[in-house]
Amino acid sequence: MLHLKKRIVDSGNGIEKNRDELLGELQIYQLELEMQNEQLSYSYEMLEHERSKFADFFDLAPIGYFVLDHRGIVEEANQKGIILFGVSRKMLLSKAFRTFVHHEDRDIFYAFINRMNSSEAKESCEVKAIIDENKSIYLFLEGLKVKNKLNGSFQYYITAIDNTVSKLAQQRLLNTKQRLEMTLRASGTGTWTMELAEKILTFDDYCSSILEINSVQFDGNIQNFVKIIHPDDQSYVREALRIAVSDFLPLDIEFRIITKRRSIKYISAKGHRVANVSASYFAGIVVDVTDKKLLEKESLELKNEKQRLVLAATFDAQEKERYRISNALHDSVCQILYGIRLNLQGIKLASDKKQELNNATMLLDEAIKETRMISYELTPSVLRDFGFTAGVQEVVHRLSSSSMILHSHVDPSIENIHKEVQLYLFRIVQELVNNCLKHSNATEVKIAVTMDASQVILHVADNGIGFIGTNEEALFKGSGLRAIKNRIFLLAGTMDFTSSTKGTIVSLRFNSSQQPTLTS
Repeated sequence: MLHLKKRIVDSGNGIEKNRDELLGELQIYQLELEMQNEQLSYSYEMLEHERSKFADFFDLAPIGYFVLDHRGIVEEANQKGIILFGVSRKMLLSKAFRTFVHHEDRDIFYAFINRMNSSEAKESCEVKAIIDENKSIYLFLEGLKVKNKLNGSFQYYITAIDNTVSKLAQQRLLNTKQRLEMTLRASGTGTWTMELAEKILTFDDYCSSILEINSVQFDGNIQNFVKIIHPDDQSYVREALRIAVSDFLPLDIEFRIITKRRSIKYISAKGHRVANVSASYFAGIVVDVTDKKLLEKESLELKNEKQRLVLAATFDAQEKERYRISNALHDSVCQILYGIRLNLQGIKLASDKKQELNNATMLLDEAIKETRMISYELTPSVLRDFGFTAGVQEVVHRLSSSSMILHSHVDPSIENIHKEVQLYLFRIVQELVNNCLKHSNATEVKIAVTMDASQVILHVADNGIGFIGTNEEALFKGSGLRAIKNRIFLLAGTMDFTSSTKGTIVSLRFNSSQQPTLTS
């Protein structure tokens, strides 16, 4: 074109040219211009096609893209970015990005902008974004400061990823971890891990406090850990760890450690193997069971003491029973036998031998009666031979008199309970009836033994004068009531009684399947 202009100027200065030659050159230049125009159009179309592809990528990207000017105003946003904030493109553009950031996190966003201003590398942050009054999301932002080559100003290119689900999962995991830590701490439990490859032990702070290990100074070496264990337990713990690690078996051990105050502490350690993609390790818990061990020791001592008391009471009861039998034999049978002996000796001298023989015979009958009475008191044969009901009826028949009448009712199903329980129950009936005979001044006594499902119920009522004083005083003073209470205690039952000037009512209840821990 410059060349053509020069030629025209030259022609204007008087340089003659052939008109046809000029027209030909013009046509050639026109053709060149058309070809250049076609090439530019093709180039423009290609650029537009490439731009549209990148625009589609920009809009279809799974993360939000934003272009902010130097003031933080949104100049461009892709479709994902618009969807993130739930507004129209028109409302989003020309609006400050910080307005979408929760006020609690704006300082974080400002620091993010400042870091981009002072660095050429990518910067990142995590902020909470407000969508509307009832909804918010968590965004992970990455950004870079770039210079606009057209106008020379600076812009911020920012990507935004919605990690709300991940954030909420992290919060739930953190809350779960905190609750677990609080629960473990409240229960006096610490946690430990051991890497199987390196054989390195790691304790949490609470575990370290239980074991009284300085977590900063402890190097995780198993041998150094074993040193704090009681010498008598070291080989046991070392072997248990070796078996658990080599055979991948669960670990469940108890051992003693020597504290800094040179006292003994009992420790329970449990653990099992945990395997993941990267490594394999043991994880478990540690509990201080010193108090439990001391309680178990005290419980064992109390149990032994209780057994000693029970044995002492048993022996004491045996001695009292022997003393009672001795007195009964000495005061009755022995006296009668001595009388028989005198009568037999007197037969030689007496003129009326028949009368002396009659006297001796009467004394023999009395001795037999006394012997049977003592035998019945020791072990009632009627109970053994004919059952509980017959035993109670025999007591009623034997002890009823014109001054005190006894009545009884026994549920037939009582015969099905354990014989030893029947004997206990019979002894209780005997003791209650004897109390009525000795203390109540009653004229009538009613005995009822019934079954209510699996419960045995004994009900004894009289019309006597009742106890003197309170029920507690009666239990304290009356050996008979105490004996009954002890028997019902051994049957794991209950005893209730009421007393007034109109009489006394005693009710006992226990499970028919219960068996006494001691023989009567």
